[in-house]
Amino acid sequence: MIDGLDHDGGSEHECSLCSCEYTDEEGGVEGFFGIIPVAFCPNCFVSMCDMVEQYMGYGEEEDE
Repeated sequence: MIDGLDHDGGSEHECSLCSCEYTDEEGGVEGFFGIIPVAFCPNCFVSMCDMVEQYMGYGEEEDE
């Protein structure tokens, strides 16, 4: 998990969204939303990225 402003180097992490545990080998991402520490498992991170792509319209061709 995240300890203060540093990653503590542990091999187990807990997703801030679904609360599942994942390892460094599985992937995932850890960081901060402003000053709030967050961690996302690979599944939640990919789902969040897909939602942003859909919302922002990435990959859609513009009508001419």
